[in-house]
Amino acid sequence: MNIAIWGAGKFGTYVCERLKEKRHTIIFIDNNAENINSVMGTKVVSPAEYMKCYKSNIDVLLVAVLEWQEIWQKLCEMEIDNCGVVNSGVYYYQLNLAEDILKDTHIVWKSELENKKAFMKKLETNVVDYCNMNCRGCSHFSNIFQKGDTVGYESFKKDIQYLSNKVFISHFDLLGGEAFLSKQLGQYIECLRQYMPKTSISVVSNGLLIPKQSEELLAYIKEKDVLVSITEYPPTAKRKDKIIGTLEKFGIWYEFRGHVETFGKNIDLSGKNDPYRAQRECREFRCHFLRNGIIYKCPFSALGNHFFTRYEIPLHFEEGVDIYDDKTDLHKALQALDTDPIEQCRYCGREERFSWEVSMQPESSEWLIDG
Repeated sequence: MNIAIWGAGKFGTYVCERLKEKRHTIIFIDNNAENINSVMGTKVVSPAEYMKCYKSNIDVLLVAVLEWQEIWQKLCEMEIDNCGVVNSGVYYYQLNLAEDILKDTHIVWKSELENKKAFMKKLETNVVDYCNMNCRGCSHFSNIFQKGDTVGYESFKKDIQYLSNKVFISHFDLLGGEAFLSKQLGQYIECLRQYMPKTSISVVSNGLLIPKQSEELLAYIKEKDVLVSITEYPPTAKRKDKIIGTLEKFGIWYEFRGHVETFGKNIDLSGKNDPYRAQRECREFRCHFLRNGIIYKCPFSALGNHFFTRYEIPLHFEEGVDIYDDKTDLHKALQALDTDPIEQCRYCGREERFSWEVSMQPESSEWLIDG
């Protein structure tokens, strides 16, 4: 099979290595082809040269770049049908490709994308709102939710079923709170796999409860190709070997996001901040958050009203994309979440860092800075 790979960077190179093992003939396409003659002894051509000299001899074109949406638009304009996007997880987790790449579950083909009205690189949601750690200044406000506070699964299922017909989501994070506190975590995973089979899934966790999970759930996480992404807090570090041993026993993909020693706070009740600067400096402005039919720009936008209510702060925001509003252009609305600040950004000031610690009786000052 003759295969073209759009993207001559590290991602494309990795895909090329995997394909050459299967004796496929490869050519690279890259917008920067004039500065790259070859990669791994494989020729690199521009999109124009590909169309002129190579298109008729290529069986399949694979896009192997992380930011693929603009390239995908070009491929549609070039009227190329035999093409697909390689999921970024293939590169991040060094996965193999199937012997028959046309059946590879990590490649999303044009026929699976052409009816979608929008694309998202990542979306997340809480499966529970409370946590077993209760970090001071938690960006999801988990330590001011009550123990047992859960998020309605039926609402989630309805949203995912609807979105699956409208939007292609590359990656979905299930988190909290602490995700492993959910008694329905397996159902959340099952729902995503049913309606979004080629979306990569992560369960984001502090890791402490992993060794206590049932063998049935851990085996299911492995079976459904779910990544467990662990934030390494000080208590996590103390139990890291046991956590890793459990995950490796079941062959589960996992990552540690780095050791956390500090947290940050940035809520400024003055509302006088430059929203564009706030967005540029925000670490979560692309952590788009799904909750009850609304896609929010960030966790603060989705969960901030709970904070305001708890501490009797006279603020309330209703910002986000209503996925069920037929008048909404989903493509433009979701694109705006990436590029444009929202009114709530005016309440995000310059971050102040402090040492990580647990806070069981939190005060509002743990999130607030002086305006």
